[in-house]
Amino acid sequence: MLLLDVATSAGVFFLFSAAELIFIIIPMIVFKLQKKDLKYEFRHRIIPNEMLDRNFWFRLADIIMGIFIGVFFYYFGGLLAVTIKNVIIKIMGEEFYNIASEGSVNTTPPPPPPDPLIIWTLIIVGVIVIFTSVAFAEEFCFRGVLLKEFNHKNKIFGVVLSSTLFMLFHVFPGIVPWATFLTFWLYYFAFGVLLSLITMFQKGDLIVSIVAHGTFNSIIWIVMYTRYL
Repeated sequence: MLLLDVATSAGVFFLFSAAELIFIIIPMIVFKLQKKDLKYEFRHRIIPNEMLDRNFWFRLADIIMGIFIGVFFYYFGGLLAVTIKNVIIKIMGEEFYNIASEGSVNTTPPPPPPDPLIIWTLIIVGVIVIFTSVAFAEEFCFRGVLLKEFNHKNKIFGVVLSSTLFMLFHVFPGIVPWATFLTFWLYYFAFGVLLSLITMFQKGDLIVSIVAHGTFNSIIWIVMYTRYL
């Protein structure tokens, strides 16, 4: 029964992660309807023309930078979450915060069987899925497409709007309780802003933001499972 619960939980995670590929599919459909070159748009949204000449060492530096930023996000996010918790409890009360927490999407898996092979398999497969599906798809859509499109009008507008949409994807009021939205919107908005600023600093190149996003999510995933080793 325990193994079935773990398989079900992991299956739901992988299913939702795969569903995030819609963030690539929809923009590509729009580009197709606009009669744009799909191959060019896909590549250009990830690595702009002016960044194509970066050699191996530059790319390695980008990856290392992304990892460090992802680790920073993890600790910064923890600090921000604690700060938000304290502020919400002080203003709205502990019961309000508890309702908000219960309404958030629960990503905590059930305890896996005490088998290191199963645990490490879940960890490795999960990290691969996080990088190739979740981080890649979200960065492609929110930073590679939306941020770049909105930035043509105004850079501040682009950062704010793309980060707002990123936040709403994670805590959309109605799908989650209003208490959850009011409690956690700043957390996801801040994350979106930081990723947007990284993308702009990289002149539209998504490699660092993808690695940072994937590293951040992967650390959470790894921490959840390694405690059972």
